[in-house]
Amino acid sequence: EHPDSQTSLKGLEDNEQVEDVEELIDVVEGGSMTAAIFGIIKGTIGPAVLFLPRGFQMAGYAFAIPTMILATASYIYSANRLLECWKVEKERATKIDEIRALLLESPKRYGATGEESRPSEGGKLLTYPELARRAFGSGAIFVQLGIALMQFGVCLTYLIFVPQNLYEAIHELLGWDVSKTVFLITMVMIEVPLSWIRDIRRLTPFNVMATLLIAYGLFSCLVLAFWEIEKDSESTYFDRLADLPATNSDTWILFIGTAFFAFEGCITLIVPLQEAVFREEDKKRFPSVNQTVTSSIVAFYIFFALTCWAAFGTSIRTALTASLPPGPYATSVQLAYSVAVIFTFPLQAFPAMEVVFHHSASGASKTDPSEHTKLNVQASLVVCLLGIVAYLAIDYLGNVVSLLGSLVGIPIALIFPPIMHNILGRDLSTGTKVLNTFV
Repeated sequence: EHPDSQTSLKGLEDNEQVEDVEELIDVVEGGSMTAAIFGIIKGTIGPAVLFLPRGFQMAGYAFAIPTMILATASYIYSANRLLECWKVEKERATKIDEIRALLLESPKRYGATGEESRPSEGGKLLTYPELARRAFGSGAIFVQLGIALMQFGVCLTYLIFVPQNLYEAIHELLGWDVSKTVFLITMVMIEVPLSWIRDIRRLTPFNVMATLLIAYGLFSCLVLAFWEIEKDSESTYFDRLADLPATNSDTWILFIGTAFFAFEGCITLIVPLQEAVFREEDKKRFPSVNQTVTSSIVAFYIFFALTCWAAFGTSIRTALTASLPPGPYATSVQLAYSVAVIFTFPLQAFPAMEVVFHHSASGASKTDPSEHTKLNVQASLVVCLLGIVAYLAIDYLGNVVSLLGSLVGIPIALIFPPIMHNILGRDLSTGTKVLNTFV
């Protein structure tokens, strides 16, 4: 591990605070720019992309495409403001460490990593919640709450998405008409023990498998879409695109929330990814790399949504996998996505669970068996509560996605970072402050 990471981890162990543990889980290992790029892709592309074709159909391409571009530009602007906050606080922490070392006049303390060293200001891991704490003080609770609600909201869509997928897959494979509620209960039973995992590194195999399955699902959806278009000998791909309606005056407004939900709360990953890049020149390049990678992902999103919409037309459903033509290949995609989402659930729930645990902590040692049992019970209750909400909203996935994006996604991604930049930023021009306020 990098020496800075070891110093940070030692500081976390010495403090023994749940807040520090919450920050630790956001660290992304790797250190190279390639690892950071993979982290951006992995954090952005998820099951939410499957909701876009239906969203485009409900809004019309004349509204959907500009909305996606505006959402992306706004997100990149806010992400850059958040990274500016990170840069300012990192420089401040480094200067404090240097001054402390000089005042102590102890060579051992200057850059030391031994057990005798006092935890440094720079050893505090900088994450979105930590930057919010430095900007808002006790008001940072609203940012933590927003992040938790966003992550739990994503998990809620998973609990609706998987039963719908499995219902279609089992009906196609076996001809059985199994209730979606049965699949929902089964998924909750699987997620409850997975929510007991406290070490995020144990979730890495699930993360890798989920990423591969999602990649397979996206590629297969495009293959099936082009195959559907190819079957129509009377029109080409571009003819299908030209026939798509430009607007939909009845439901276009719902796409605003869907556009922001497509990022799946990845704003919370930006600072940990920046923090994880080791080389100084890569740290400086990261904001521009993030901008390029994010823009490329959104360009793919637009292409994916238009292609699938052109292929499946007005019959397209909220979850794209339910619109695929019947057959073994389509069923394999539904099953792959279902398994991927089941494995992704604990990763999405992890940060939100830490917020819940932090505010309900009793002060007992984390190794105390009774405290461990208490945390497990809390995690189980949260998953079961999400299951109940999913049962009530199981036929309203599109509305859930739109509301989550509008009510939770937009504040976390767009509102808080510019305000934090106004508070933490140094020597900001009047124009920058006005623009931050406007955004």
